[in-house]
Amino acid sequence: MSRHDVAIYAPWSGLVYERRPWRTCGGGERQMMLLATRISMEGIRVAHIVYPPGDPYVPEPASVTLVPRGGYAGSRRYGQLLEAVSIWRGMRRADADVYVFRTGTPALGVGALFCRLYRRPLVFSSASDSDFGFERLAPHKLTRALYAFGVRSSTVVVVQSRQQVDLAHRVFPRVKRVVQIPSFAEMDDASTPLPADEGDAFLWSGRVVEYKQPLKYVELARAVPEARFWMLAVFDPGSVELAAKLRAAAAQTPNLELLEPRPHREAMELVQRAVAIVNTSRFEGMPNTFLEAWALGVPVLSLSFDADGIIDEHRLGTVAGGSWQRFLTAAREQWVARGERDEVAERVKAYVRSTHGMPVVTRRWSELLEELVRT
Repeated sequence: MSRHDVAIYAPWSGLVYERRPWRTCGGGERQMMLLATRISMEGIRVAHIVYPPGDPYVPEPASVTLVPRGGYAGSRRYGQLLEAVSIWRGMRRADADVYVFRTGTPALGVGALFCRLYRRPLVFSSASDSDFGFERLAPHKLTRALYAFGVRSSTVVVVQSRQQVDLAHRVFPRVKRVVQIPSFAEMDDASTPLPADEGDAFLWSGRVVEYKQPLKYVELARAVPEARFWMLAVFDPGSVELAAKLRAAAAQTPNLELLEPRPHREAMELVQRAVAIVNTSRFEGMPNTFLEAWALGVPVLSLSFDADGIIDEHRLGTVAGGSWQRFLTAAREQWVARGERDEVAERVKAYVRSTHGMPVVTRRWSELLEELVRT
């Protein structure tokens, strides 16, 4: 008998399990922590394979076994081989009936080899539309082949939107099964939107990488000088030049404040005070920033991205459809109406509760994983 029913491989989620978290991590990693803790409360035995957290802490009443893997070795000599060994050892230590991978990288291929050898079901949980363009984006043929093998070998590919269902089947026509499960949203029904005179500003939050187009946000701030803009930027080691450009541009934009990364709780205080969460990305999955904003009654403003058209359909904010002029107009309108959000707050909270609420998403995941455990 295996030690665990389910093991989740999302190593950067280790940052979320720190008792006093001071570092930030991506939305995908937080989603996997929520998955691990929520299904454990349903009686599923869960292991989470992570980089070792400092002062590890699993919030009660969840019961998750943290399985540490070795530190990232990909940049070292023979790094890819060392990475494969660390992944394999982590999976062995977790000893689960089903493995869930939240990484659109060649690590998925290593996981697939392990699951094929030990005859365990593998679930690939996609984090972004880009997971279905990896074969075209990855520079090395072997890297692309290993990742593609991992996707095709997965027992189930879990996606966040109808668009990703189509993408998965189109890019990987031999994929076995694709299931759409929404992302989790953490609701706080006691929260209320703050009035406009308590520090309201637009907020852009995310990693400073090219596809998120952070400099577009600086352009927006300059084009709407009557408004205030906050930018919670997480600088990526692989985007040094872009980071330098952003810092220089922000320094020359008086109504834009470039903020330091902070723990999740403090970041949510900024979200609650925001006029809207702004997104300038060329592609996404289902941004955690959107879900966190809607859960707090805050609308969004998106330049292009709108998964399955839900922003327009459910009136969760404004999407400009790639039109810069519509983007500017919407920002000005949201700024003017920033003190009159009661109706919007109720609408966005109702949507996120019904579609992304913890009980709804937990049930979908539990049903899928329990089915795979029995196979």
